[in-house]
Amino acid sequence: MNKMKKKFVFLIMLSILLCSIIISAGAVEQIYQETEIIYTEFGVIEKVSVMTVHNSPIRSNTRFVDVSDTYKYNGKVIGEVTLSVTFGYDGNKAWVSSASGSHTTYDGWSYGSEDIKKSGGTASLTAKLSHLLYRDLSVNISITCSPTGQVS
Repeated sequence: MNKMKKKFVFLIMLSILLCSIIISAGAVEQIYQETEIIYTEFGVIEKVSVMTVHNSPIRSNTRFVDVSDTYKYNGKVIGEVTLSVTFGYDGNKAWVSSASGSHTTYDGWSYGSEDIKKSGGTASLTAKLSHLLYRDLSVNISITCSPTGQVS
C-alpha cells in the first residue's frame, strides 16, 4: 500500500508540473515600446507608449492587449492612460470582446472626456489631459487585431 501511495503522489506531482509548463509556455508576452515627442504651445511633451500582448494559455484564438501611454512634461510624469482590450479572431475576421480604460494623473493634471469605441477588430480610446495653466492635451490610443491574430 505504501508503494501505491508513493506512485500516486508521484503521478499527481508530475501532472502538476506538466500543467504548469504548458500554461507558462502559452502565456508568453510580447512587449513593444515607442517614444513620441509632442510640441505644444506650453512646451514639449514626451509620450512613451508600451504595448503588451498576452497570449491566452487556454484559447489559442484570443489576444489580451494593454497599451499604456505615459506623458511627461519637464521630465515629470503628468499622466498615464491604459487601454486594455481582449480580441478574438478565427482566420477570417477579428473582433473586440471587451475594451476598458484606466488612468492616473499627477501635478494638477486631470483626465476627462474618455470615449472608447469598438469596431470590427479595432478598439480605440480618446480622452483629454487638462491643466488649469495649459491647453488640453489630446489622448488617442488605437489597437487593431488582424484575422490571424497579429496586433498593431
